[in-house]
Amino acid sequence: MDKWFNNNTFAKILALAVSLLLWFMIHLDEVPTTPTISTGISSKIVERTVPVQPYGLDSNAYVLTSLSTDEVRLEIKGQRSMLTSIFTNDDYKVLVDLSQVKDGSNTLPLVPDLPSGVEVVSMEPSMVTVNVEKLGTKAFNVNIVPEGAPSAGYSVGAPVVEPSSPVKVVLPEGQLEAVAKVQGSVSVKDAKEDVVQKKVKLQAYDAEGKVIDNAIITPQTVEVRVPVNQPYTKVPLRIKYSGQLPDGLVLSKVEPNVKEVSIYGSEQALAGIQSYDQATLDLTQFTQSGTSTVNVDLTPPSGSEKIEPSSIQIQVTVSPYDEAESTTKVFPNVPIKLSGVENGLEGVLVSPKSGGLNITLTGSPSMLEGLSGDDIQLTGDLSGLGIGTHEIKLEADLPRFAKLDAAANDLSATVKISEKAQDTTTSPGQNPNEGSQTGPDPTPAEVENGQNNTDPADEEPESNTEHEDQSQQGNAAANRGNVNNNANNSSTESKSGSNP
Repeated sequence: MDKWFNNNTFAKILALAVSLLLWFMIHLDEVPTTPTISTGISSKIVERTVPVQPYGLDSNAYVLTSLSTDEVRLEIKGQRSMLTSIFTNDDYKVLVDLSQVKDGSNTLPLVPDLPSGVEVVSMEPSMVTVNVEKLGTKAFNVNIVPEGAPSAGYSVGAPVVEPSSPVKVVLPEGQLEAVAKVQGSVSVKDAKEDVVQKKVKLQAYDAEGKVIDNAIITPQTVEVRVPVNQPYTKVPLRIKYSGQLPDGLVLSKVEPNVKEVSIYGSEQALAGIQSYDQATLDLTQFTQSGTSTVNVDLTPPSGSEKIEPSSIQIQVTVSPYDEAESTTKVFPNVPIKLSGVENGLEGVLVSPKSGGLNITLTGSPSMLEGLSGDDIQLTGDLSGLGIGTHEIKLEADLPRFAKLDAAANDLSATVKISEKAQDTTTSPGQNPNEGSQTGPDPTPAEVENGQNNTDPADEEPESNTEHEDQSQQGNAAANRGNVNNNANNSSTESKSGSNP
């Protein structure tokens, strides 16, 4: 035996045998664990509460109104890693198919949708009852409610909605009849101009004004413009004239493209505006006969803010005097205004008793057609006349394209001048100083029907730039229809009565 141990070959063989034995012992310990990692079969039962998810409902025909349960308790098993770290609750679903439901109550099976490698042990409940209702559609006009108040003096107009067609409201048929209106709102607080909102949300309301939340409205939003209007007045447009036409030419036609203008401003500024007479046509630009169109800019009257339109076009026809068509027109009962009465005296119109005269003018038919009695002023000057009855000549202030028909007009009136009564009492609301004349040029008084009737609006006769040219034009101006000759050639006469 000792001989074997001392033999070198035997020792090598023995060492190899021990090494092989140790190798087998080590690898035999690893065999049971290796299959568990790659093909382990351990499992775990887990309880989960999973929401129920409906799908497949025809949303154009039905609406889901209720589920008998909206979550399910699941017991599941599978690999430990599958049940813990890899998947979240969102990976566990329970579905219910609504693609075949009918109007009313339906009992349907629940179908779990789980990750791969996970199995259902049990599910409670396994069936669910769903209620669906058939949808109905009804068209409604859109109602827009302005909220708040615009800036002081402004007003809100009717809202304009785009698209203007009715909107569709979709609800279960049992709820559709409860819809009373479809409405949106737009704030106009402190607005001074039109308010425009591109997207105004619409909501359905019942008869009590409560919002119906589940109503489906198509379209959901609309574009709205709310007009915010400034106070305005619409008044006639009257053309004034400056300059003169060349000799031998007359105006045959002056036709603006608008007859009225709108003036915007405060109510106080608009109160006294009866017409717009600030559009001036310069006659010096017309050097020969013919028809032409000119543009004239309009300026808002003092105190107002804007005028519409801001400019106008005027078609002007100029004709030779001997070729111009002429006609006459009677203006009935043109009021007579009295002016120039001395301090301490008052004048009363005795005749005509109506307080006015019928005035006949001659001129182009188209020019006379647009005139009214307001375009003619008859004034009686009482300057230098004392107490008594006087017959006076009247001065006529006429449009320059017209002239008095001499054969048809007697521009005279009878007035009575007397001492002014000293009235120490004042009527309610009357200024005690009203009616007194302290300046050298007293204000005119218009007297009708034999009564002293002073119109505050007539206290100062209107100025007319046309008079500035008449003394220089003479008979040539009369030939062109630019006349006040009868008025200018008449002088104030006193046929009866003198200071006692």
